[in-house]
Amino acid sequence: MTAQPGSGGQGSPPSIAIRGPRVLLRVLQPDEIDAEWHAMTTADPMTVGMMPDEASFRDRLSRSGQLRGGWLDLAIDLGGQSVGRIQTFVPTGRPVSPGVFNVGIGLREHARGLGYGREALALLTDWLFVCAQAQVVEAPTDPANTAMRTVFERSGWRLVGTVHELGRQWVLYGITRQQWAAAGGRG
Repeated sequence: MTAQPGSGGQGSPPSIAIRGPRVLLRVLQPDEIDAEWHAMTTADPMTVGMMPDEASFRDRLSRSGQLRGGWLDLAIDLGGQSVGRIQTFVPTGRPVSPGVFNVGIGLREHARGLGYGREALALLTDWLFVCAQAQVVEAPTDPANTAMRTVFERSGWRLVGTVHELGRQWVLYGITRQQWAAAGGRG
């Protein structure tokens, strides 16, 4: 993994770019925001907790590549094409301690099951521990989302419990800085 600052423009923080063996986590381009909104509106309801307001969603993605207030959105780039998005987010109605980051990920259907999601998750997890001083990285998922649960388990994350949010029960996976380092991460 290599993390490199991007050009954040005058007076703005540098944008984040994280390169792995096959994927690059990078800033979403303006024309990709439409595709991300379409992906959100057509996503399996199992994977979306609550449909965001379109204007707020687009505004947030326009700040892609910058960690602000616990929020970070990055494209998952494979060979110059975005095949999905990975993010950190602040859960609605669930307080989190300083140093705790929540992660969400979505891949286009053609990119699923090929290891790109696992690589993207590992890259962002490592970056959060190394560059954002994370102590814990966690992610809720639907109990029936076997594919996502498998990605977490193969990435060394552990099932840590359940949370009730947005009118649903979710399983919560997580990994601590110490667990990540013990598994070979840089944290």
